[in-house]
Amino acid sequence: MKASNSDNLSLPPGSYLSNSLVLHGTGGGGTIEWFLNPASKVSAHYVVGQDGIVTQMVHESDTAWHAGVVSPASVLANKGNPNQFCIGIEFSRNKANDNIMPDIQISSGLDLVDNIRSRYPNIVTYFHDEISIGRICPGPNFPKEIFRP
Repeated sequence: MKASNSDNLSLPPGSYLSNSLVLHGTGGGGTIEWFLNPASKVSAHYVVGQDGIVTQMVHESDTAWHAGVVSPASVLANKGNPNQFCIGIEFSRNKANDNIMPDIQISSGLDLVDNIRSRYPNIVTYFHDEISIGRICPGPNFPKEIFRP
């Protein structure tokens, strides 16, 4: 795993406890550079490249800025800012978020998710389009069925 520290984060309020994962598709390349740019005002805890390399952008104990606005119809509606209790994982994808993901990327992503689940046994997995209804994220052809237990 590589480390690349984004400054696009918040210190958690009080005692921070991750109880959810949010899986995303990047909607194009250059994600790590974008997360390192203070003007972007976005980040995630991890980026999983199409080459299988996992880059940690924000420490899990800090609040990454990845979940955005919660839709009223979301399962997380009225539960506060999901960035404060969710670990965000971005999967590098094409601009339309619809490419078939390489096996090495899926395998590395599953290893990361399994590692997180081993440390947070009751963690729940969401996809970004379940938080921000109508978003195409993580997008078509994302293997949701293997990432949700």
